[in-house]
Amino acid sequence: MLRPYVVGEIERLLGEGVLSRREIARQVGASRAIVDRIANGSRAGVGVAPEAHSGSDSAELLPNYSRCPGCGMRVVLPCVYCRAVAYVGRCRPGLAVGSERRAA
Repeated sequence: MLRPYVVGEIERLLGEGVLSRREIARQVGASRAIVDRIANGSRAGVGVAPEAHSGSDSAELLPNYSRCPGCGMRVVLPCVYCRAVAYVGRCRPGLAVGSERRAA
């Protein structure tokens, strides 16, 4: 992660337009890719929320966690664990999940 003063220095040097991006990267000690990302505006500024720079609604990208009514875990519904327990119960009615097998 770059320090804020390094990002500011890169932005200042890009604004002057005297040095090439490669020379700026060499001078400040950052990679050329970082300098390119700052120049193209694809790197969010330091201390600014990424939502301010993204074009899409980032709330849609976050998973919606809620409590499973079956097991009580915080999961993305439908709960995979409860579905697996129900599936095993349907396939093997004599085998209870979590129970120990009887010795023969």
